[in-house]
Amino acid sequence: MTDNFFDFIMDTTCVNFTSSQKEVFDHSNYDPYSDDLNIIEEFLDKNELSKAIEYNSINLILSPRAHLYKNFALDKMNNQKGAQAELIFAQKIMEGISLTGNGTKEMPYIVTRISDEKDMLRYFQEEFKSQSLVKNENKIFDLIQCQSGKKIYFDITRPYLKMQELMNNGKIESPLLKMISENKVQQKKWWEFWK
Repeated sequence: MTDNFFDFIMDTTCVNFTSSQKEVFDHSNYDPYSDDLNIIEEFLDKNELSKAIEYNSINLILSPRAHLYKNFALDKMNNQKGAQAELIFAQKIMEGISLTGNGTKEMPYIVTRISDEKDMLRYFQEEFKSQSLVKNENKIFDLIQCQSGKKIYFDITRPYLKMQELMNNGKIESPLLKMISENKVQQKKWWEFWK
């Protein structure tokens, strides 16, 4: 845990959250489309709960879903204090994201990973309907249309630019091409109780 993250957890303000985000954004291993969440999911699928709990990456420190996965694993291992701590981390991170804006184009929510958008929809008790990429001057947004009719803007400028950089350097494959080549049908896992 970094000092900025600790400060944010202890004092959940927009400034402390965005300081934590900056630390992640500036890290040499930052990858907004990393496979880290999938790795934890595989450990959970194999019931390798200790491995799921121990797995860490700079790409997961501000991921609500990563902390929810760890909460689940710790709960299954009857570690109630650890499970509660991970749940608090997840809730604080979603609260931190919500402090970065109000979901409008003028004040979008700032996310660290694209997966944070779905986590925030659950936090707001909204259901996904569609998604559009919107470019406006120097900013890049994901516009999420909810089943309720609500529109939520997420500022993905930093993740998008990092993805472009990683693709240009040949370090990652386009997430869209990867998804198409895998041709996977996403099914709910037995442990994804919140979906």
